[in-house]
Amino acid sequence: MKAFKEFQNEDPSFWAMVKFASDQLLYTERSTNAVKTYKADELEDLWKTWNFSYTSDQISRLKIYTDMRADLINNTIKSYLMTGEEAKAEFIKLEPLWKENNFHCKLPLNKQKGEMKQIAYFTAIINILAEKTIRDCTGNIEELGFDDDPHNLTYFYNKNKEIIGTSSRRFDGAYTNTVNPSVVWEIKEYYYNKTFGSRIADGVYETQLDGYEFRDLKRNYDYDVYHILFIDAYDTWWNRGKSYLCRLVDALNSGAVDEIIIGREVLTRWPNLLRKFV
Repeated sequence: MKAFKEFQNEDPSFWAMVKFASDQLLYTERSTNAVKTYKADELEDLWKTWNFSYTSDQISRLKIYTDMRADLINNTIKSYLMTGEEAKAEFIKLEPLWKENNFHCKLPLNKQKGEMKQIAYFTAIINILAEKTIRDCTGNIEELGFDDDPHNLTYFYNKNKEIIGTSSRRFDGAYTNTVNPSVVWEIKEYYYNKTFGSRIADGVYETQLDGYEFRDLKRNYDYDVYHILFIDAYDTWWNRGKSYLCRLVDALNSGAVDEIIIGREVLTRWPNLLRKFV
């Protein structure tokens, strides 16, 4: 999932309007259990109530954007999200590839306890597909070819070997590694979470923080790093977290992240995307 081309050049005031309207008019419609769309006069009335100035063009673009956001989430993202059992089924299809070809990538466990402690299926799928793609492109089977479990921050240096940037957080993966990577990614899978909790909200804010740092790196040093967020879990993101899906779509379109790969979309989009960098 990439940003809408129509809204790539909006200034910060537009995204402030998006958040203001969403906060005041709410993200979801309880009667339909879907992300809301707003009427133009509803938006105008909101601005008048708060005695904020606006133009007809601003209201028009705000409506177009929020309509597109609702359509994307209600009709596309919802269909991409997998349950834990669906993710497990996709992992089982890929597991023989990992075993029979002596892949190096990790198949980590989730952070749950008891019966819910399982392989982190989405992460395992991402790792297997990444290693397969790199092997197919390079022919190298002796090395992993990417960092599937960074234990340090991400560092950037210029042609003079001067450090020009250091991330504030550790990512879940990087290509080729965490020193001057061309691609970094974060993974948010929540198949067995019993409560919604603050972790989902933290994931949204972390993505925005990372985006600010990468924009500074680009603006000050002309260094590009492709920033990906992977998310999955139907119950968490759709049944309980539609407002956070809206915020992620907003983060994507405001430039805080380059791409969000959702659920079963990973099976086709991830290999195709990584191949461009390899």
